[in-house]
Amino acid sequence: MENDKYNNHANGTLPELCRRYDGSRQRRRQIHRRPLHLQRSVYDPSIVSLGPYHHGRPELRDIDQVKHRFLDRLTSGDPAKKNSLYDRVLERIDEIRYCYADFECVGRYDDRALALMILLDASFIVSVVEVIAQDVDFSADWQFCIGGGNLLFVIRDIMLLENQIPLQVIKMIIKSQHGDKIGEELLQKFVIWLMSRKFSTFGRSCIPTNGEEEPLHILEACRELLLIEQNKTLPTTIFGIKLAQHDDHNFNQTFRSVTHLKEKGIHFMPSSSLSVKGIKFESGAISGRLHIPIRVLSPISFVCMSNMIAYEMSPGSETGYEILSYTTFMKSLIEGPADMKELQEKGILINKYQNNAQLLEEIKALDTFGLDNLDIFNEVRQQIEKHCRSRTKTWMADLKHTQFRSPWTIAALLGAMFLLCLAFMQTYFTIHPRK
Repeated sequence: MENDKYNNHANGTLPELCRRYDGSRQRRRQIHRRPLHLQRSVYDPSIVSLGPYHHGRPELRDIDQVKHRFLDRLTSGDPAKKNSLYDRVLERIDEIRYCYADFECVGRYDDRALALMILLDASFIVSVVEVIAQDVDFSADWQFCIGGGNLLFVIRDIMLLENQIPLQVIKMIIKSQHGDKIGEELLQKFVIWLMSRKFSTFGRSCIPTNGEEEPLHILEACRELLLIEQNKTLPTTIFGIKLAQHDDHNFNQTFRSVTHLKEKGIHFMPSSSLSVKGIKFESGAISGRLHIPIRVLSPISFVCMSNMIAYEMSPGSETGYEILSYTTFMKSLIEGPADMKELQEKGILINKYQNNAQLLEEIKALDTFGLDNLDIFNEVRQQIEKHCRSRTKTWMADLKHTQFRSPWTIAALLGAMFLLCLAFMQTYFTIHPRK
């Protein structure tokens, strides 16, 4: 049959050979699917599909049916307002279509079908933004359509790499409802809440404006928030990633876990920085301090981190692999329950799981695929290594952890010192008796 296939085209040109590769699309910022080698689970929606990649899945159709209700709420049921929003989305449909990297998937929908899908999905997200950032009460609608207990599942699904829609459409709808200024503020508050579960401005917008290239979607905006206090100049090639087991920095990493570093006199403190790149080390005369940003850890936060890592590994994503490298660094610190306990007691990790065993299991399950951009924490690693190699700075900690682990050892030392003092006094008064 293979021969027949080729014989049929013996006197002509194979259609496949006529296709031309459109290299102009290679550098375009797009919404990718997760890399194929990543297992699904944390990359799949559990309750709602957003965008074309998971649209129409049977288990998600219940929510698809009620998205019209959220559009009704935003437009007060006015057909003219609905048509106006639809027309504005349709005007941008070519730009929206090329936001998605999977052209075959998006190609299954004509312009009108894709515009309606994106409009309904954006209306759904805007309603969630209003619930979180504006405390809008439409609990009856939400309870009827979604169920009150499902909000966290919805939030989880909004954070998925394959469940993104262009941020420009969400902005367009929310600004049409609230005006430019308030609409922008609501989106900023929502993105901040997704990452910290509280509202704060951090001194600036977390969604770049005024000439900066804005994030393509909500997941990218959340990632920008985690980098907000740092230089935003990012590498442009995949050679920024290095295999973690290779060492190109002329030092051998001998430190590992929190417990190991504590034995070397290094104390752990919450960092004043909110950026994942805000890990800093200070070395003192006989001790050191490692400052680490505070993180609230919950099932949603791990889904978010996994999808940010998938985003950083996606083709064409020009990032410095900051989230992947931060995750690799933290996993190197946390090897067991004692390490977890120390970071929790210092207020660095806030556990929202039922117990520490679940949290430790989640941390170990975070896959960084043996990759790391060593340049990001190179200075911190070298400073820690230098401290650990200095006998002058670590002798006190070594003494404490090797000789005085038990209170009985300390009691024995004090007893021995007391007897030594008595022996000294006895000898002195023997040689110099009182007259």
